[in-house]
Amino acid sequence: MSTPPSFDYSAVRALLVDIDDTVVRFKPGVPTDSLFGALRQAAVRLGGLTPAEAERRIEEVKKQERWWHWSDFIVALDVNPKEFWRYAVELERKNLEPTGPEIGRALRRLHKAGYRLYATSNNPSSGILYKLSIVGLATIQGAPLFDQLLGATELHAMKWEPGYWKKVLAHTGLDAGEVAIVGDDPRDDLEVPHSIGIAHTFLINRHDDLSERDSERVTHVRGFDRVAECLLASAPLPQGKAPAVYAAA
Repeated sequence: MSTPPSFDYSAVRALLVDIDDTVVRFKPGVPTDSLFGALRQAAVRLGGLTPAEAERRIEEVKKQERWWHWSDFIVALDVNPKEFWRYAVELERKNLEPTGPEIGRALRRLHKAGYRLYATSNNPSSGILYKLSIVGLATIQGAPLFDQLLGATELHAMKWEPGYWKKVLAHTGLDAGEVAIVGDDPRDDLEVPHSIGIAHTFLINRHDDLSERDSERVTHVRGFDRVAECLLASAPLPQGKAPAVYAAA
């Protein structure tokens, strides 16, 4: 069997990192909209609303706002934001978990080496923050390892749409050849972005070694340590320095 062509990682200056099922996942049996459950509980326990009134306000926001943020619901329910997020994050710790123990270590290695990190998700940015906070990579106030949180609400598009990835490049000011994706979904994280010119994806499968399927457009990995190894072994950026394209004039 011939060896598949390998990708030249040296051109990569930034990673577009998927969140759901790549960095964080719901525990078995937990519904993926569990934060709505926390929202309903908080409206009653912290906001003093009846369950019926809380539900009415939540549905009203959904009707009025196609691209909603969690802040839209917090305001509509008249719940203290700080109290809500403290309550919700503590509750959601029982429902979410990191996909692997190496994620923080690997991302910090890449960040220290000068690689730009961007979170990509079909969640709004507030949803990205709360999920990252569950696994110790952020707080509700911010995510120091990530330069931008590119949520669907911010971009008015979902990851399965080519327009989402075009807007990602527009938001970051990066060329398609300067970025690589880290994700778990062959459609959203490989096929669709590849269709608009993003050349490479690190496709994570924590259960099976699929490296024999590697090609110029995809590297199959079991976790984030392998992503860091591929990038740092190619042509490491100066430690702690961003690529020259971002340097101040």
